[in-house]
Amino acid sequence: MTATTNALNILPFNPKTDEYESFIVDLTPTQAQYILDYHNRDNRKMSNSQVNKIFRSIENDNWLLDGQPMTFNTDGNLTEFQHRLKAISKCAKDRTFKVVVVTGVQPDCFTKTATNKARKPIDEIQRKYSKAHANEVYILGDILKRRRGERLQMQNAISTYENWFKNISNSLNVAGDYENLFTKFSLQRKTVRAYIALCERFGYLEECKTFLELLDAELEEDADTPVSTLTTQFLKFWNSTAVDLSNEKRMDVLYSMLCVATDRIIMRDDGMIALDVVPQDLEHEVMEKMGVYRKFLA
Repeated sequence: MTATTNALNILPFNPKTDEYESFIVDLTPTQAQYILDYHNRDNRKMSNSQVNKIFRSIENDNWLLDGQPMTFNTDGNLTEFQHRLKAISKCAKDRTFKVVVVTGVQPDCFTKTATNKARKPIDEIQRKYSKAHANEVYILGDILKRRRGERLQMQNAISTYENWFKNISNSLNVAGDYENLFTKFSLQRKTVRAYIALCERFGYLEECKTFLELLDAELEEDADTPVSTLTTQFLKFWNSTAVDLSNEKRMDVLYSMLCVATDRIIMRDDGMIALDVVPQDLEHEVMEKMGVYRKFLA
């Protein structure tokens, strides 16, 4: 039995054909696995994390006929759709999925034709909200990271943006009052803004603003004397701790420091209180048991 005959016994179409065609089929998990086993030569390396993300989306009933085709070249080999196929193959065997199929694509078209730009959550958000600014989406991504260690996903980008838009918008307005602070922390600005948004969301905006005002005053070029014990120690700790860190790690440290500082302001709003931390205190496992940091995880 030839490969073509075998395919026609299992699939509702022939992957190997010189005819360029486009049509819709109902695909089963068994058929998806067959394609991966026998018609997936010389494809890019499979990403397990991408497969699992698609599988979770399917399990949450988010499979839609979105026009993204399962594409085969004239040799009968799959050129697009392998991650979706792998996710489908993991589903219950009695399920079926409507899929757009394209056959007869030239084998070298993906090396000679410029590829499409991969869509990102910001593209999905701006598709519905054309005036959504990149800074808002960056802040949203940092909020999710600080709260859950998560990343903004295509599937929930719009609903998550809608849920946090008011807090993010207000954080940008508040941040505009602290020029000295954002000069000092220019490379970590999205994390400071995410912190402000979280403070507003959970009822700590006044404490947040109190500390930021003290810190901004401490950073004045012509400041003759320290503004407060807390801000002096905050900057000393930052300058000694963050100097050798990557910017990604600096943002982690800064966020934890801001949460600690907020706890201290709750105790004494004039800032005449010690920061009282060592680097080990800023690890997530320690911080998740403390003050506003813990509440921000709710």
